[in-house]
Amino acid sequence: MLLAQQGLLQQAIRMRRSLIIALVAALSAVAQCGPSHAKDRTITGTIRGFECGDNCYLTIVDRKKTEQVGLCAAPECESWNTQTAMPFRYQGKRVTVTVGQGQQVDDSGNVMGEMMAFKKIKFLD
Repeated sequence: MLLAQQGLLQQAIRMRRSLIIALVAALSAVAQCGPSHAKDRTITGTIRGFECGDNCYLTIVDRKKTEQVGLCAAPECESWNTQTAMPFRYQGKRVTVTVGQGQQVDDSGNVMGEMMAFKKIKFLD
């Protein structure tokens, strides 16, 4: 009886691993189909916000009133990322951002995934 239970446990562990691998592969495929993989794409909109955790993110509201959130990777973001705050005067500013691909990292610096990143910011106001 004990051997049968151990066999079922091992089978359940293998199934769980297979499901996790399949889930990661599916999420990766979905991410590759999204706008985060577009090359040299630009978005024109208004800065809605800036937040930092392990990474710093800029939120832009585009012309269609859709929020676009990306890693703040532009040279203009360097001091904001260091201070983990964007100066208030940029809130509501019209911008055109160049979109690329960026890596999300955890607090230890380990790469956790990729997502849309704002590589350049051109202030229009």
